[in-house]
Amino acid sequence: MVQIAHWLHSLSRRVGPDTGVGTVIRMTGLTLFASVLSLFVFPIHRSLLDRFVAPWSADLASLAGTKGSQVAVAVVVVGYLATTRRWNVVQIRRPTLHDTLWMVLGAAGLDLMAEAIQFVLPLAGLSIEVLSGSGGSGSAVGLGTWPLLWPLVFLGMYLLPALVEEQFVRGIVQGRLGERFHPALEVVLGAALFALMHGLYGLGGGPEFLATYLIVLFGQGLVFCLTYERTRNLLVVALIHALSWTAVDVPFFGLL
Repeated sequence: MVQIAHWLHSLSRRVGPDTGVGTVIRMTGLTLFASVLSLFVFPIHRSLLDRFVAPWSADLASLAGTKGSQVAVAVVVVGYLATTRRWNVVQIRRPTLHDTLWMVLGAAGLDLMAEAIQFVLPLAGLSIEVLSGSGGSGSAVGLGTWPLLWPLVFLGMYLLPALVEEQFVRGIVQGRLGERFHPALEVVLGAALFALMHGLYGLGGGPEFLATYLIVLFGQGLVFCLTYERTRNLLVVALIHALSWTAVDVPFFGLL
């Protein structure tokens, strides 16, 4: 009994709330909770848009309908901040010259990562084509739909949802991981949880679809997480993320 008690005590010290393993477990659980919640919120969100917004602007309802997951994430963010009071995870400020440089590097990094992924996928017997057409109908509605109001549309339908998501994935999840791990491991773990968060949407597409989707998400997550690790400015990553949503030719960007 003494040996069992000693083993349990040793295990609790390794996976306790103040350890790296404990942080990974908690952040994984929080990520899964946000992802599952979004699966329930998404259809409700679209139903409300179809009922109240679509009658006077079908395009706006279609575009807003792609942001259901961010609505769920906003609920989790508010709940987390209200219960933990960890305001230090809210890292939003005016971009500096250093931040602007990383904004450019991050945007270019997404393009380079997309090319790298298309090279790697065939080596695993996969193809990016399996994701074609999976971005949702709202991804076909761009800023050009409202030529005079596009700044407002960009702020409300692109930047704000992206900032909400970045507050959760980068600010909370990656921020907590960064408290316990080396920056390199922080970036890798953050990218993995970013892929996990969105991965549930690929469960219905079959093994090939899911594997391809997770690889794409992980690659994009590496770029986002590295950019945040270098800047610690959520606005920088949110701007890159929001601009990526304007690239309607990129598969599945509407749900990221």
